[in-house]
Amino acid sequence: MIRKRARVSAEFNTSSMSDINFLLLIFFLVSTMFAVERGLPMALPGKGSRQVKLKRSTVFHIQAHANGTITTSDTGPIHLSEIKQLVENKLKINPKLVVVIETEPNADYGLMVHILDQLRLADAKRISLRTLNP
Repeated sequence: MIRKRARVSAEFNTSSMSDINFLLLIFFLVSTMFAVERGLPMALPGKGSRQVKLKRSTVFHIQAHANGTITTSDTGPIHLSEIKQLVENKLKINPKLVVVIETEPNADYGLMVHILDQLRLADAKRISLRTLNP
């Protein structure tokens, strides 16, 4: 009796490769941790918000100008690094101080963020953002 040799096929069956690739893709998407950056926590006004009138003595204005300078309602031009100490001193005198950041429309956005960072370091809780009229 003559036996026929089983021929080994030179082909590779790729019909299930797409299934395996899809399962690996799902596995890596589910198991990967994405870096979530926390922004600046702010309570924005809602529908039930109302306008509150404040005394001038409880409001401190910081203005960010288009040319990169920063001015305050008390001292005039000020350097960015001096804001923290100035606001800390004002908060010791008046804990209910409201700091208003007024930014010119064409001012650098990063300047406002740096001012917000300094206010956060000074532990200012009541901050208002406003755009200066050109």
